[in-house]
Amino acid sequence: MIALSIIVLLISLLIQGIMSNYLGYTYLDLSIFSTIYVLIALLILNPYFENKKKYFLILIIFGLIMDIVYTNTFILNVCLFIIVYYFSKSFHFFFPYNWITISVSNLLSIFLYHIISFLFLNILKYDVYTFSNLLKILSHSILMTIIYTNIIYTIVVFVKQKFQLKEVK
Repeated sequence: MIALSIIVLLISLLIQGIMSNYLGYTYLDLSIFSTIYVLIALLILNPYFENKKKYFLILIIFGLIMDIVYTNTFILNVCLFIIVYYFSKSFHFFFPYNWITISVSNLLSIFLYHIISFLFLNILKYDVYTFSNLLKILSHSILMTIIYTNIIYTIVVFVKQKFQLKEVK
């Protein structure tokens, strides 16, 4: 299962790069295909890790990669990924883990990511943008978040069952 997780995360990282380079990613020219692909993959893979230390290691590594490669920050994405992880964990404490609740959870998680990022960047005056731009970012991330969540969830469940993969211990 660890190999599948790494492959899914690397593909998500690649898709993040492709989408950010070829689609509109400025506040004035957003695409409906924008979302945080790596975060979605991390949230989908979470239940397949019995050993949470290994999951956190992967979360931190891919958060750092996102920080260095795509956002040019140091540990912003790592912190945001951890906050979103705990939100998702508490969400799934109350709701079962199926494709509907995962879609809702991931959509709320992406919203939380963008809202906290907006607040943090505006407080520090690092990258100031307006509340209307935040609403535009949130509205443009809905479609792709739901689509990518369902695609990755279906692929992970299929491969896990087909190859009888075990949880990461």
